[in-house]
Amino acid sequence: MKISFLVTYYQQERYVRESMESLLALEKPAEWEILIGDDGSSDGTAETARAYVEKDPEHIRLFVMDRNPEKKYNAVERASLNRLNLVRHASGDCYCLMDGDDFYSETDFIPQALAVLESRPEVSTVAFDTWMYREGQPRKASRRGRGTPVDVSRKTYLRWQYTHAGACVFRNAHTEENLRRLENLGFFDDNGITLNALNGGKLVRIHRPVYAYRQAAGSVYTAMAPEERAALNLAGLGNCLRVMDPRWEEDVTARFATAVWMGWFLRKKLRKNMEPARYRTYLEACGRMGFSQGERLMRYPELDERERREVRKWVFRAGRLSPPRVLFAGISILRRGRKR
Repeated sequence: MKISFLVTYYQQERYVRESMESLLALEKPAEWEILIGDDGSSDGTAETARAYVEKDPEHIRLFVMDRNPEKKYNAVERASLNRLNLVRHASGDCYCLMDGDDFYSETDFIPQALAVLESRPEVSTVAFDTWMYREGQPRKASRRGRGTPVDVSRKTYLRWQYTHAGACVFRNAHTEENLRRLENLGFFDDNGITLNALNGGKLVRIHRPVYAYRQAAGSVYTAMAPEERAALNLAGLGNCLRVMDPRWEEDVTARFATAVWMGWFLRKKLRKNMEPARYRTYLEACGRMGFSQGERLMRYPELDERERREVRKWVFRAGRLSPPRVLFAGISILRRGRKR
């Protein structure tokens, strides 16, 4: 099997060498490629990446997206388009995705994943574990289980499990229709990546931390205010509802119950505490996805009583699907209030 490694960057020149060296150190099959996507960086990211291409042009290619320095972009949508552009160009039978500031911490997990994908055509995803790498304070995930493959049902994964998309090896089964749909949605990000793959097959989980997720203080999500995180996660729910087969709607909603209730707790502040352009971006994303519940929740203060009643019904229905996540949302809001 040929494997494609897809790594995306934006203004991450200082991380290029670490991430690329971790890719090159992996045990790989005879056929492999590394596709690098740069989102129009101005800090030398593309130049540093190009040096790797020049060393091995047979296996490594670079794709640079145009960027207008005068225009404000939505970071999630740009990162999604960057990833999808690489997926379009990937020639491997399977692929891995890496964010530019992350790296692989193990070198021998790819053969283990390929053995599963080669012997079991019904499997679309082999998921490993992630460990958090905070700047200067690495914290490895504890190993759960024996590192052997375990089948996980879609329902179980959707309701109760999570693994970072970077820690997965995906079967490359994208069609042109599927790629166009994902590009139109504009949210090919983490949950959406894995859930899209689950439409095409089963998930096998191997409890073994292989991917280091760098939680930098200035990262896109970390730097967001709670209101914007709530709006982003609501848009993420809308995206996943569109990505997954409709029969899994209840389970996807249960997965995002925290997002729904965070949006509910912050419903009067979503618009007031966000930059108008950012608020419009998430509102329009919900509209583009046909996610009327999320769109109405974001506009809650403007709704009439009938529409508010419908929103309340939907929010409480989502809460009944996953009470622990509602509790988590409430505790998060209380903690936030104490810090202020």
